[in-house]
Amino acid sequence: MMVIINDTISDQKFSQVFLYKSVDKLSIKNRVMRHLRRYLAFFLVLCGIMFAAGSGSALAQPAAPASSPSDSNSEFPETVVERLVQDALENNLTLKQERISLEQGRAALAQTKGQYLPSLDLSARYTRSRGGRTIGFPVGDAVNPAYRALDQMSPTRQFPRLQNREISLLREKEQRTELQLRQPLYRPEIRRGAEARSHEVESQEASVEAQRRQLAHDVKTAYYRYRKAQARVEILEATRTLASENRRTNQQLLEAAKVTKDAVHRAEAEVLSVRQKLTQSRTSFRQARRRLNVLRDRPSDAKIPEPKTGTETLIDKRVRALEQRVGQTLFGSEVLDGAGGGSQPMRTGAAAGAAGGSLESIRALVDERPALKRLDAAAKAADAQHRAAQTAFLPTVSLAVDAGIQGRTYGFSGDKPYARASVVLEWNLFDGLTERRRVERRRLETKRLRARREHVARQLTQEVRTALENVRVAHRSLRTAQARVRAAQESFRLTRRRHEAGRANQATLIDARTTFTEARMNLNVTRYDLLIHLAELEHAAGLVRANPKK
Repeated sequence: MMVIINDTISDQKFSQVFLYKSVDKLSIKNRVMRHLRRYLAFFLVLCGIMFAAGSGSALAQPAAPASSPSDSNSEFPETVVERLVQDALENNLTLKQERISLEQGRAALAQTKGQYLPSLDLSARYTRSRGGRTIGFPVGDAVNPAYRALDQMSPTRQFPRLQNREISLLREKEQRTELQLRQPLYRPEIRRGAEARSHEVESQEASVEAQRRQLAHDVKTAYYRYRKAQARVEILEATRTLASENRRTNQQLLEAAKVTKDAVHRAEAEVLSVRQKLTQSRTSFRQARRRLNVLRDRPSDAKIPEPKTGTETLIDKRVRALEQRVGQTLFGSEVLDGAGGGSQPMRTGAAAGAAGGSLESIRALVDERPALKRLDAAAKAADAQHRAAQTAFLPTVSLAVDAGIQGRTYGFSGDKPYARASVVLEWNLFDGLTERRRVERRRLETKRLRARREHVARQLTQEVRTALENVRVAHRSLRTAQARVRAAQESFRLTRRRHEAGRANQATLIDARTTFTEARMNLNVTRYDLLIHLAELEHAAGLVRANPKK
């Protein structure tokens, strides 16, 4: 509002000045527009300053909790898994081949549908000929005797004499240029063929989706095996440190004549045993990393992102997410000890039965698998091909139109232009029962695919049930493995204190340490086995998320 008032005042001042100086109205208008532009520029600069101040204050605020250094749970291991899956979906060569096959199927469908449209061809031919067969035309022998008789009857008038002619069958010069239009009027095999192609594309789309989900499952499984091998290496490295420290301690005790030499040799053998296991574990770790990078289409030694939280948290999140997607409980109210789930016991009875899932609920999950959708589409395509083969017994009707010019030279005069239109009827009356055999073959193919679909559905149902059982067994094993680690750790701690006090021998300490190491490795294996079984359950139930960037 202030801008408008100032503008009005400025207009009055400018008008008085310009009237005083006898300036024309056009100059006054130009001055006014100039001042308006200045006011507008000032207003835009002021808005920019206010926006910059607001942005600066926003930047000065503390960062979001996700990027705060104090938030140690900002990147869960499943985020790493999903990133690896996304990477594989974008770069895997096998999946790229499947997508190319899908594009080929779509191109074939467009080609089949294109048969509905007319075809227009241009044909041009220019010919120069020499020699060849000729036809003799005795025009002189036929006409000249009559002319001689007439000459005798009228001596004052003489008729000309004609020569016999030789007519060549080939023209010395000849051209023919025409446009050929072909339009199918009734061809039922086109519609059936397009329908079959459409179902084939659906089958290929389901095949691509199945390949994507299988790839996502393989990446998750490979990542969990990689992490399992990595954790095994870390455990053995820590065990090697303990074994080396035990060897050093026994060497000092031997020098002090407090133990015999066999204790040193026993400690040395234990160090060598751990070193051997560590070498094997490192080899398994490199192989697991190579397998994961192959799925991602990356160099074999490419770095794998590291998670920032524990495995129990990942298991808890995966189980909770899976229960939410399935719509029923897998284990009960508690997932893991010490994983944020409290200390309530597992559900039994009706709750456990509900967690198992009925046959109807399992089949509902199985019916959404891309493998079954692919077989359904393939069966529909085979049925459409069967009906397309049956159309071979029907007639076909098409329209043919030809128009052009022909003659010795090019032009549109005289009889050179020509045109013709035809309705063509084609009907195969007998072909030695070839088409009948083809129809029977298509019918049997449809029957085979439907039987295959039922067989695969039963296999997938059994696969879901087996995956559910494996998950529950792995969950119970994990609870036992956690308790085993706690007991072995406490036993090793007490035995080590007794050994330091001289109340436990070397063999007892080594046995306690070996038991503790085996318990830790067993817990590590059980953890990642549970994650692998969860991934298998997701894949079997068709719950794998695989959404590549288009």
